[in-house]
Amino acid sequence: MKTIALSLASSALVLGLSLSAMAAAPANGAAPVVEGKDRPILLARMVVTATPLPN
Repeated sequence: MKTIALSLASSALVLGLSLSAMAAAPANGAAPVVEGKDRPILLARMVVTATPLPN
């Protein structure tokens, strides 16, 4: 029982430290723009959400 309690406490500590480190990270500025052949290309990450198709 003591081992389980210590394991849970250490896991919570590691999770708290990792979350606080991510929260303290600076936010990214504007995405860089690269001149393309015909038009500028915006280099940025995109978040894509998917929904299941109906049957």
